[in-house]
Amino acid sequence: MLPLVLAAAAGAVAVIPTTGAPLADDSNVHAKIRSGVVLGLSAGGGVGAASGYPNNSTEIGDPAYHSASGTMFGSSASLLVMGALSDYVNFGFWFARAEFRNGDWRSEGTGGGLRVELFPLIALYPRLQGLGLFGQFGVGGGSLASTTVPDAPGSSGTQSFVGTGALYEWSFGKVLGGHLAAGPSLEYDAIFSQPFERHGLLATARLVFYGGP
Repeated sequence: MLPLVLAAAAGAVAVIPTTGAPLADDSNVHAKIRSGVVLGLSAGGGVGAASGYPNNSTEIGDPAYHSASGTMFGSSASLLVMGALSDYVNFGFWFARAEFRNGDWRSEGTGGGLRVELFPLIALYPRLQGLGLFGQFGVGGGSLASTTVPDAPGSSGTQSFVGTGALYEWSFGKVLGGHLAAGPSLEYDAIFSQPFERHGLLATARLVFYGGP
């Protein structure tokens, strides 16, 4: 009987870890960078150009009614409502408005739709984990009007909006259970419709709130 008791005790001691035993290495577990709801604002300026015809079927294509702005300068502002699906992907909605001017023309434009932001370098090069690429797609509308000739033909239209660009963000400041991030963004936007098109290259500053830690 005694040998059996001693053998059982020895087996129990064998399976009890000693306090000096090394713990499993979890240093490679990636901390969450982006999670939760994503609310953002961006604003900045850049250059653009617009051209087209009045939104009238009898005037579209008639050279007498064609107008073109040449290079204009202006500002832009955007609102973002998205979700961080992972550290690598933000997806959701955007809305933007931009206005460009030069000495002879003024162009206004708005757009809204879906936006996706990708952060591909988190694992490959963690120092650039804030570098992202984005695309935004939806419906946009714009107009072009002369500021010097009252009777000059203008142009307008509503149809497709496409944008793409790159951004960088630095995380800072814990707030409301989440954190803030900010950084620069460079983007190209285009509005296309049958009578009107507009292109813009914009440099903006971006501020976002991530609802997760």
